[in-house]
This record gives sequence, C-alpha cells and structure tokens, in this order.
Amino acid sequence: MTTPRAAHRWLYAGPALVVLHLLLLALLHARPGLPAVVLWHAGPAALTVVAILVMAYGVYQSTRCPVAWTRGPVAGYACLLAVTLMPVVAYRTYPSSRDGRPSDVRFRLPLDGPVLVRWGGATREVNYHVFAPAERWAYDLYVTNDGRTHRTDGADVSDYFGYGQPVLAPAAGTVRALIDGLPDTPIGGRVKWQNSCGNHVLIDVAPGEFLFLCHLIAGSVVVRTGEAVLAGQEVGRLGNSGRSREPHVHVHLQTTPDANLSEGIPLFFHEYRYDDAIVERGMPTGGRSPQIVEHAGSPGRPAARAGRSGLPHAARGQTYEGPRYVRRQHAPIAQAFRPAHRPGFNAPATRRALTRALRDASRRRRR
Repeated sequence: MTTPRAAHRWLYAGPALVVLHLLLLALLHARPGLPAVVLWHAGPAALTVVAILVMAYGVYQSTRCPVAWTRGPVAGYACLLAVTLMPVVAYRTYPSSRDGRPSDVRFRLPLDGPVLVRWGGATREVNYHVFAPAERWAYDLYVTNDGRTHRTDGADVSDYFGYGQPVLAPAAGTVRALIDGLPDTPIGGRVKWQNSCGNHVLIDVAPGEFLFLCHLIAGSVVVRTGEAVLAGQEVGRLGNSGRSREPHVHVHLQTTPDANLSEGIPLFFHEYRYDDAIVERGMPTGGRSPQIVEHAGSPGRPAARAGRSGLPHAARGQTYEGPRYVRRQHAPIAQAFRPAHRPGFNAPATRRALTRALRDASRRRRR
C-alpha cells in the first residue's frame, strides 16, 4: 500500500522547477547570442507545461490519498504556481547580446514629414516590442494630423493620412528579400498572425545587420532582390498588410535575415527634428507620451544610377514617375497613388482606381 508520504513525493518537483527557472534566467542574462533566442522562446514554455502537468498529477493523487496541508505540500504547490507565473513576470524584456552595441550605420527616418512614434525605445514602458528577440528595438511609425491618424471615422485604410505615402530606405544597402502581394488587413477585421510583417523589404545594410520595413501596400514595392538602394530611396508605399490594426510602417534591425532566429540591434536615427530642436543621433520613444519627429535632412529623392548590369535603371525596364523610378508594370499603381498628395484622395472614384490598379498588377504577376 502506498504511504501518504510516498504518494506526494511529486511535490519535490516544485522547488526543482524553480531552480531550473533561475538557472535559465541566469543563462539568458549571460547573453550568449542566438542560443538565447531558442531558450527564450522554448525554455519558459516548456517549464510551464511541466509545472501544469505536475499539478494535474497532484490533484489526481489527492483524490486517491488525501494530502495533509502541512508546510511541505503548501510550499510544493506554491513553487508550482510560481513556475506557471514566472514567464509573465520574469520574461518581459529580452536580454540581447547587442545591448550597448548599437549599429554604426547612419539611419534616417523611413518617412518624410512629421511622424508619430507609437512604439519605440529601449524599455517596456515605451516599446512593447522589447519582448521579441528580433524586434527588441523596433519602431511603429504613424502619420498624424492634429493628433489624428485618419480623416473621418477610419473605417477604411484609405481614410488614414499615412496610407499610400512613400516608405524610404533608412540607409544604403542591398535588398536581401521581399514579399509583395499580400492584401491589406481590413480595419477592425481579424488581424492575421501569419506573415506578421506583411509585404516587406529586407535590406542588408552592413555585415550582420539586416533592416526590415513592414506593412507595405500590395504591388507598391519598387525594388528587386539583389538591387542596391540608397538612403532616402523609395522602396514601397505605407499600407496595412500583415499583423497591423491600422496603416503604419514597422522598422527594426536584426543580426540575421531569419525573422524567427535573430537578435535585435539598437537602432538610432540621425538628423531628425524633435521639439523644435535638431537631434543629430537619437532613439525616439513611444508609449503613453509618444514623440512626434521629422526628418531634418534632405527629402527622399532617388537618383538615376547604374545597377548591376551597368545600365541606368530607366534603361532596364523602369520609368521615371515624378520624384521616383517605378517599374513600368507598376505605372498604373503609381498613377493611382498620386492623388494621395493632394485633396480628393479619399474620394470614391480614387479608391476604385487604386483597387483596379492593384488587381490588374496582381493578375499580371500571376501570368
């Protein structure tokens, strides 16, 4: 017959799991690099699952052999409960190995004009991204007018001031990868967790430094994989694709091109205006008191330049549309975008023209 003491030996698992949690935290804060990314995602979840299974087994054992609520069982259950809560309390900010080692690249803001930093900075109070290893120092940038992000009720993406505005390369580099063709997430609709970046461009800006520009409009990406881009060159248009509740641009810098296995790198912007002063180098912050900043240098103005073939881009199947080069197959999209810079962009006819242009471009790509 099983004695009560033998039946409740499982309670020793509680203190053991607490010790494992403490060892895991110590290892993570040693900042070992990419191994920490795997441990950050898998370690707390695995320990929590084990703690829940042990508690379930304890409840089952209690029905067979009632437990005497002495200090031992109480401490065991308390430890198991602590293990289940530790991921919420102790794993809020990822301890990146790049903390204190920011990029040496000079980055400009990816938008011209005033920009509201909804999320950005180094702490959890101003940037909810700090939990994600790759997005440790990410920014969410919005375009506002008199404190509002949209003109009327904001029920449609085209009602937002930022929708369709040019997204510019923050630094010179080479396009490593891109996605173009995902639809916008409807306002108030179900946020899609697959392809969280939506349409995006990944730029290799330095050895071991890769920059993401996310949530672009389908069919608006005007660069190609392997193409060299300049700082301030347009790469696409601000949209609402991917995991986005309203149009904005998401930007972050990480150590590898893999969105899931990478560490974030501190990203500082250069030469921007904040509170009537020019900031030569800084990290704008968001949160409850978001900063409104504006690029203070020359505006984005892509120039004709030789590509890998040695010929100017306009001679390689591209055409100059106003202040930028656009591939000829995207010319209808560029024409639909132009009304965004003058009154009447929110008119129904303009919205229908934009939808038609995007649908035609998608059909051409499928053919």
